[in-house]
Amino acid sequence: MAQACSGLTGSLGAVTWYKTSQVLHDVGTGDVIIGYWTAGSNRIVMLSSAMLDGGAVRHEMLHSLIAQGGHPRSQFLGKCAGTVDCERGCITDGGPYSPPPESPIHVPGDSIDLSVEISPTNPTSGYDGGFFSITVTAHNRSAHWATVTPAFPTTDTASTFSYDAQSPAQERSGGEIAEDPSQRIFAPGETKKHVFDFRIGDDPFLDQLQAGNYTIRGGFSDYWSSTGSFVIGP
Repeated sequence: MAQACSGLTGSLGAVTWYKTSQVLHDVGTGDVIIGYWTAGSNRIVMLSSAMLDGGAVRHEMLHSLIAQGGHPRSQFLGKCAGTVDCERGCITDGGPYSPPPESPIHVPGDSIDLSVEISPTNPTSGYDGGFFSITVTAHNRSAHWATVTPAFPTTDTASTFSYDAQSPAQERSGGEIAEDPSQRIFAPGETKKHVFDFRIGDDPFLDQLQAGNYTIRGGFSDYWSSTGSFVIGP
């Protein structure tokens, strides 16, 4: 995923991976972090509790691919937005958002195309260790810069991508809140996406879904895609 979004290639075997239960700090700011990449040794260290956090791990993999420790906006909030995590420290380091050449128009959710994809299509425990992803995509059909106006006045205007997965035995939903204007403002014809990572299992406190037949839909703001279905095998 990191290679696909960045347009760069690298050797996974060239990266040395470590995990730790110790508290990690950013050497520049002193902030508590959950992982880091080291240039000299091409080393990625992840906090044990975050080592299966897909967006966080791909964030460090992107550092390895671009071979630099900063957070260039063009990659972390541009090409790989929604595929790698980029929160406050990353956003600040990436520099300010450049205002678009025209004031974004406000459009309703039915002016954007929403879709949702499961990868692999029907996950099983025997494939990739039971890891799978739900990717929600939003496409701006307008020829103008645009931002989505919520349908309901109670909806947080910073709400972006969300998902809703239901089976007879389980229901899970979640969503994202924009911390940077680029996460809500669409360029003409732009497609944005967000990857939600899961693993097959029954722990209610982790991003896990148990085996079964599911209906799935993806959202942006408070608008939803049409409903699809997928099967999680044992």
